[in-house]
Amino acid sequence: MRIALYAAVIACLIRFPQHTARAAADALTVWGLDVVPSLFPYMVFCRLLSGRLREQRIPAAPCAALLGLLGGSPSGASVLAAYGESLPRRTLLALCALTGTISPMFTLGTVQAWTQDEALSRLLLLCQMMGAAMAGACVYGLGGHLHGAGRAPRESACAAQDHPIAQSVDAVLQVGGCIVLYSVLAALLRLLPFAQGQAGALLHALLEISGGAHALSAAFAPGSSRAIALAAACGFSGLSILSQNLTFLRPLGVRMTHLLAFAALRALSAAGIMALLYGLIT
Repeated sequence: MRIALYAAVIACLIRFPQHTARAAADALTVWGLDVVPSLFPYMVFCRLLSGRLREQRIPAAPCAALLGLLGGSPSGASVLAAYGESLPRRTLLALCALTGTISPMFTLGTVQAWTQDEALSRLLLLCQMMGAAMAGACVYGLGGHLHGAGRAPRESACAAQDHPIAQSVDAVLQVGGCIVLYSVLAALLRLLPFAQGQAGALLHALLEISGGAHALSAAFAPGSSRAIALAAACGFSGLSILSQNLTFLRPLGVRMTHLLAFAALRALSAAGIMALLYGLIT
């Protein structure tokens, strides 16, 4: 099945070279101009800070939660990777659910510019944070029943502590690869007849959140439907971001199935909260 899927994608790349090349170029522009300048310095200093906090024996969980939420994905996963060995398995999984959100700056800045609705962007951030908190609490409460809830085998004491700049460079390159890959896949899907309009925008957001959020803002008219769709999409955060997070969390024994389940919890929680609050606040 996978072989057939990969062959189909390669055939589409050959059939639509200009379309896919433009999508890749746009993704690289986003990565180079927006992601790298904000993500790389934050990642390096988070690794340096987490190393020093570990030396001072300051509790890891609250620091990882705060730094992860403020940075968004994949910075949150990078912070957890730096703290990994000092976190119990149950706490690690709960923090994966909590910090797998998109950047608050993306919600308050970029999404606000697209929707031209400051109140909606603030409400969206509130729903995103509350949904993440609910998902984290749910995962922590079910921690004893999750597969592999005991401490998983881990790689040796986080090489990123010894070489934070080199490790961050490698991580940012992997992030760029994920962004380009899923942006191209989203562009190919938008060529399909059933992937037009709102359905296409939802598929785009499922794969890659930055372009997907823009597509949702354009495809839905202002109102509760657009707000709920954006809340669910931002809560899920997109397969591109989940893949980026996985590059940091895989050495800690976290799998994509974990991240997909956590993302679904965040999406359902954020969408439900938005449905409850939208009519009361707007």
